[in-house]
Amino acid sequence: MLHFKACPKCVTGTVEHKRDSHGTYVQCLNCGFMRDLTDGISGPELTHLLAVWRNDFAAVEPESADAVA
Repeated sequence: MLHFKACPKCVTGTVEHKRDSHGTYVQCLNCGFMRDLTDGISGPELTHLLAVWRNDFAAVEPESADAVA
């Protein structure tokens, strides 16, 4: 399943929800952001997780280099 413009790291990247022999994961096709997921996660739950991760990245990384003291 693809989630367009949903990457928590680069914001504009498309996130792909996949399953392989190692388990379920999401990966951004633009920047390579990747996270493992629990098996059986639904679309709405994943959308919520992506929003939470985006908030985590926004809290850690400043908007611009000018914001760094």
